[in-house]
Amino acid sequence: MPDLEGKIADFLRNRRELLQCTGGHGRWQADSMEFDILETGERAVIIVIRFIEVMAGPAGQVDRCARMMLELDEFGEIISAQVC
Repeated sequence: MPDLEGKIADFLRNRRELLQCTGGHGRWQADSMEFDILETGERAVIIVIRFIEVMAGPAGQVDRCARMMLELDEFGEIISAQVC
């Protein structure tokens, strides 16, 4: 799939699905996001995503990591994401 990494990066920029990966007390730092593609299929891609959750108070920052499944339409465009 041409430019799959670029499509994933664009799709993830403002995704609230990432909030499922946080501890629920902070917000994710967008410029800390990194991902690797683990599996690709005709209609799905599995990635591992890493980012920093920023929290108020003494906790500061926490490194987070999660697997996500990205569902693709028939044209290879990402249509949904789910933490798995």
